[in-house]
Amino acid sequence: MKPDWLDTQEYPFTSHYLALDAGNMHYIDEGEGPVIVMLHGTPSWSFLYRNLIKILSRNYRCIALDLIGYGLSDKPEDWNYKPRGHAANFEALMDHLQLKDITLVVHDFGAPIGFAYAIHHPENVKSIVMLNSWAWSLSKQQTFGKTSKYLVGPLGKFMHSKLNVSAKALVNELFVGEAELPETIRHHYVKALGNPEDRVHKLPCARELVGITKWYDELWRERKKIQNIPTLILWGGRDKLISQGDLQRWKAFFHECYVIQFEESGHFLQEENAEEVTSYISNFIKEEQLKRSVAQLEH
Repeated sequence: MKPDWLDTQEYPFTSHYLALDAGNMHYIDEGEGPVIVMLHGTPSWSFLYRNLIKILSRNYRCIALDLIGYGLSDKPEDWNYKPRGHAANFEALMDHLQLKDITLVVHDFGAPIGFAYAIHHPENVKSIVMLNSWAWSLSKQQTFGKTSKYLVGPLGKFMHSKLNVSAKALVNELFVGEAELPETIRHHYVKALGNPEDRVHKLPCARELVGITKWYDELWRERKKIQNIPTLILWGGRDKLISQGDLQRWKAFFHECYVIQFEESGHFLQEENAEEVTSYISNFIKEEQLKRSVAQLEH
């Protein structure tokens, strides 16, 4: 049953749930055709992709999940919320749906979770679309001092500094400087976290900040397994969380990489530039399909 705060005109999708040891994980599965799987970050949920899905589902099968603790998924008190667990849950969903030849769309914290799957199953991921993301720890960056071992990336640093503000204040600050976000839309991000007045340190989205540097380092060491997957990077140039230096690191990493920068946009391109993002994703998938068809004919 959908919560009463959810506008079903804005988010008009059928809900599905996968029962996991951690709880019930919510996902949507819309449209038919080549498969696009979308992973959100912290502290958003599949709602972030709603405008992309409304358009892309006309020609593609679009799947977007809510990680445990986020959106319409369960928020158990006794789960650790570390990314290794999120990655295992995502892999369980992929196995449940028996998905192959997917385009994997990732955003901030969703990137390492999605890349963990791609590293283990590169044969199932034919292309990647990345929006403002990272996939490494900050453990060796001493400028962050004694707390650095708890910070998994730029968003981790930001979240750590906001542990004593309310969930509502966190969402408001994350969207500061973005395109004007209507209060009715902002409301969906706040309500999906649970009690808007709870302090951030009580939220599931903050719990994964502790003790995960080792997992990030392990993931980064295996990164070459996905280095040859064709990748489209869509990057907001005014992101206050993730820098241009991170973009340069990704550009140097992927062997076949296309980069589109949105100079006047911030961290949430899915909200600010939904139509353009949708068009770039669709064109990228079509171009990759054409290249594969030509390569098959040549062989």
